Amino acid sequence: MWVSIGESADPSRARSMVEPTDNLSRPLPLIPGERSRLSDSSDRALDEAMDRYARGDDAAFDELYRRGAPRLRGFLLRLGGDRALAEDLVQEAFLRVHRARGSFGAGAPAVPWILAIGRNVFRDHVRRVRARPATTAGSTTEDERAQPEAAVDTRGDEALAAQEMLDVVRRTLSELPTVQREAFLLLRFEGLSVSEAAEVVGASVGAVKIRAFRAYEALRAALDHPARAGR
Repeated sequence: MWVSIGESADPSRARSMVEPTDNLSRPLPLIPGERSRLSDSSDRALDEAMDRYARGDDAAFDELYRRGAPRLRGFLLRLGGDRALAEDLVQEAFLRVHRARGSFGAGAPAVPWILAIGRNVFRDHVRRVRARPATTAGSTTEDERAQPEAAVDTRGDEALAAQEMLDVVRRTLSELPTVQREAFLLLRFEGLSVSEAAEVVGASVGAVKIRAFRAYEALRAALDHPARAGR
């Protein structure tokens, strides 16, 4: 399972992703330079589009999808590690958004609501996969489909070391329990508050903090001892 982290290999960025707060009563930090979701004008426009669509304005769907689909696609890609699957799940999720729009609370933030629907779609997919017969020998596995194409590297030792560090982060994230990976992604990549993340996953604020903290600890341990990661 491949988890997309970023477009460039930067060792300081990889390290910054795994610096937990010492006090779980405090909010978990964002990646340096990452903006809070609430300060993002694009997300405010998404909120407005969702409000209009929930009130029955069908014309608002185009803007809702244009702004919301890339956000949801990125979350599902990091969660499941399969680009084709993420695209399929986005379509299913927005069908559910359409069906459930009447339950959207006026003035509520749209991103947590849409991500919660996407998470449920992903979990339904996982349950269906587990119920299927075992994959036959010789068929393509999810790991094989999800691996990015190897590129010729001419950047030097520092860039190679940074890429190896990010590979450790990806691999460790993919091996985490789903509940820990969800908490990490919602807080670290989606910029949600702990209370918003708790609403998305249907857990208490305390549970989300503990899950995220354990994810940070696992990632930090993997970066401190990269040779042990993936064994």
